[in-house]
Amino acid sequence: MKLTKSPLLPLVFFLVITGIIFISISSLTEANITTGDKFYFLRKQFFWLSISLVAFYIASKIKLDSIKKLSPIIYFLSILGLILVLIPGFSHQTLGASRWLNLGPLSFQPSELLKLSSVLYFSYLFTQPSKRNFTNLIIHLFIIFTLIIIQPNLSTAILVSAIIISIFYLSGGKVIPLFLLCLGLIGLSFILIINSPYRLARLQTFLNPDQELETTSYHNSQIILSLSSGGFFGKGFANSDQKYRFLPKISTDSILAIIGEETGFLGTFTLILIYILLLTYLIKLASLVHQDTFSSLLVAGIACWIGYQGLINISAIANIIPLTGVPLPFVSYGGSSLLTLMTAIGLVRNVEKNHSLL
Repeated sequence: MKLTKSPLLPLVFFLVITGIIFISISSLTEANITTGDKFYFLRKQFFWLSISLVAFYIASKIKLDSIKKLSPIIYFLSILGLILVLIPGFSHQTLGASRWLNLGPLSFQPSELLKLSSVLYFSYLFTQPSKRNFTNLIIHLFIIFTLIIIQPNLSTAILVSAIIISIFYLSGGKVIPLFLLCLGLIGLSFILIINSPYRLARLQTFLNPDQELETTSYHNSQIILSLSSGGFFGKGFANSDQKYRFLPKISTDSILAIIGEETGFLGTFTLILIYILLLTYLIKLASLVHQDTFSSLLVAGIACWIGYQGLINISAIANIIPLTGVPLPFVSYGGSSLLTLMTAIGLVRNVEKNHSLL
């Protein structure tokens, strides 16, 4: 089947441009207070966008067979990055967490690379019947989950685990063992939450929003206030009141709240609709190329990545789950996230062309 016209690039670039617009609107005050340069975040995002476009182009041109061969190396490098951030001197701490590698004037988050490398590596690994077994899955998950938890970063550990488990299931993995594994991960996550004061405080705040619990309650209240004050049509571009340091991590975790305040329900619904259209297309594409198991799992894995990450961010902003720190795909400020996501979209474009669907 040949596609008359792919919606992939229009949908993705709509999200990227939306992110640039709202980063430029929302980050000025935050950047001025934290760095003394009100255009700091915007300039860095443009810098990373330029690198991301180069990565997109390369990923769309490279042979898929080469991707298969490179996937174990990329996966190994991402694991190495997770180890390096735990070694003093290679990383810097933010709020007690070691998640970023120091690269001179820049920093990079290895867990973002892990999302991409996991999709690549496990899409290739699970195409091999001899490697597609539950023991292999457990061993890999144990290593990844442990390294990310040590940072600590529970939300990303859960997200990456969900992506890998989904790829295993789509490759033909048995349902019952996976169901038991998911129950085990949920139980482990609960234990990690109740044994961590700041995670427990987040959960208590979520369950008791009217109770005064540290700053998380304040942050939740400000996010809900931001969304509710937007009404149906919003306050208009650049008219947000909450961007003046009332919201936590305005241009990253909370950017959807600013979008909701300035564009209202209509704008937020439109943005969510774009994500749904993108995911629908990716799922359709994965189905169209099902005879090529690697390509099908690759596209489906990328769909799971974007879908799960978007759902976590949107749910946190809507106060359905506690705040997690997971960015909104393509929209939130963050070079590591944008670079890996655009590389993934380049690979999807590659699959389209490789299978003569364009």
